[in-house]
Amino acid sequence: MAEQNIIGMEQLETRRRQSAREADRAQFERRIPNAYKHDLLNYEGYVQHTRQQISAESMYDYLYYSITQEKVKKSTFEKRLAAIKKLLKIDYNYTFLNDETYIKETTFLRSLFNEEQYARQKQVKGKKAVDSVKLKEALMKLDVRGRAICLVNLITGNRPNEMVALQMKDFDLKSGTVDVYLKKQKRFKTKRLTEEVVQSIQAYVQEYSLKPDDYFVGQIIANQYGRKYRSKHVSERTLLNDLNRWTGLSGYNFRKTLVSDMHEKGADLATIAEQTGHRSLQTITNHYLTVSDKTIDKFLP
Repeated sequence: MAEQNIIGMEQLETRRRQSAREADRAQFERRIPNAYKHDLLNYEGYVQHTRQQISAESMYDYLYYSITQEKVKKSTFEKRLAAIKKLLKIDYNYTFLNDETYIKETTFLRSLFNEEQYARQKQVKGKKAVDSVKLKEALMKLDVRGRAICLVNLITGNRPNEMVALQMKDFDLKSGTVDVYLKKQKRFKTKRLTEEVVQSIQAYVQEYSLKPDDYFVGQIIANQYGRKYRSKHVSERTLLNDLNRWTGLSGYNFRKTLVSDMHEKGADLATIAEQTGHRSLQTITNHYLTVSDKTIDKFLP
């Protein structure tokens, strides 16, 4: 009898767990990502201004307006399309699977980018590599925290989400390495540090008495008594704002500069990927390795 009760309790717990999972999944499926909110506000404002209803038809009209009047990039068009589709699916029960009108309309809208007057809107201009020598000279003029953060970002080529997640215990300054969690690949990767970077980190640690569990980027709070470090997992936006304020650049400028510098010094793709954490060598070739302006200038008459 006791055994039957145990089995009955286990079955009950299993049903509860399954029910909770289904509820969580349903909530997840009905959640609109924060990244879509700005696009949806613009769409809803357009619908109100043009006295339309939120519908598939007003979506096509808004996207046509986006391309022909606002001259948005193709990447922005695709993001707006995904955002509005999500809204229509969740709040208005629209489904576009195998919908002939949807296929016809989106095929037409995407074809506009092939016309000469809209072709420039397909151009994708990524962040450029910069002169690493001049960049390092500029970084040496920053305070100890800014210099350490920028040099680590430059030498590791870390993505913003990888930088803000770093903790001091991830660094092994004796061996000149740092363990970086690659969020995109869900694994840790050990990256090399230069002596110059190690020294900048040591100065940062000494200045703010950083401990192993402290976040590397963290936060500085300024008051009438001076500047105080606070261990905090700051947002990627906070980091990007700091990098721009310090250097006028973004973390992706640093990442591209690292790839370009290593390539110009003769590093093969596998070596570059070992430091940057790229999983695909093709990605490095397609998106990071371009002929530099300096190389072109050497051959100009």
